[in-house]
Order: sequence, then C-alpha cells, then structure tokens
Amino acid sequence: MEMNLYEVYRILGMEDSSSPEEVISRYRELKQQYTQIKESTKDLKTQMLYQLKLIELDDAYLYFIRHHL
Repeated sequence: MEMNLYEVYRILGMEDSSSPEEVISRYRELKQQYTQIKESTKDLKTQMLYQLKLIELDDAYLYFIRHHL
C-alpha cells in the first residue's frame, strides 16, 4: 500500500486535525510500546507481528517527516 497522510493518521490512531507535535509524540509513544512488547515476549509469532508493526510505524513517521514538516 502506498503511504499517504490518511494512512499515517490511521497507523498512529489519530485524527487528521492533530498537530505535528502530537504526531511525533504519538509515534514515539507507540514505538516504545511496540518495542517493549516485542522484546518482552518469548513467542516468535508475537515478536514477528510487532516487528512488522514497528516497520509500518517507521514508514508512517518517515512519510510524515518528509512530506508534512
């Protein structure tokens, strides 16, 4: 799927009226949560799922930074 601003807000679970500061803060919050879950589980399937979530999250953040700041 091609990244766009709508996808960024969907991935971050935010409203499209959020400020850039709110977007960056939410990204950091989710990055920390996903990393903690991934590192704390012994289940390989869960680790892989959260690795994919981290990749999606990073893609959304990079798109936002490059195109909307």
